[in-house]
Amino acid sequence: MIKWKKTTYPSTFIKLSDELAKVRSMLSADVYNKNTEKYRGKQEHSIQQLGIFAELIARHLMENNNGIKYKAAPLIGEGPVVDADIIMKGIGEFHYIDVKGVKSEGNTLRVNFKAHNNPQKKVTHYLFIQPLNALYARFCWFTHEQVSKWTVVMSTYTECYELDIPKNN
Repeated sequence: MIKWKKTTYPSTFIKLSDELAKVRSMLSADVYNKNTEKYRGKQEHSIQQLGIFAELIARHLMENNNGIKYKAAPLIGEGPVVDADIIMKGIGEFHYIDVKGVKSEGNTLRVNFKAHNNPQKKVTHYLFIQPLNALYARFCWFTHEQVSKWTVVMSTYTECYELDIPKNN
């Protein structure tokens, strides 16, 4: 059973993520073009939008929890960011968090296999965020080690670690 928590978010995140996804897609067009293994076809915009939307909610969660100190990676850059999306200060340590969006109707959690095993990418935790409607989203946490134990499957474009979301969850 996945331990979900529920949160609200500003409805402006929906339009803002759409606008930022257009810019992010333009800036990274050379990385995600047809001649690369990272090509995502017609899904490019929706994948970017969901990722940005999840990152906005993650920042919102950090801001609404008094006492949490964190640093967020830029939402827009000249290319994809290899670093963690959020670096959060814990008790005596730092948590390097990769934020993952899950489609509203999604029934699996996924992490790219190559990115997860990239020694250049320091990630200690994954924060999955799934929008439920125009006001609520739910989120859950997994450690890097937990994700390493998930099933490896071939998705549409690449290998990934996958965990099913139970229907009653």
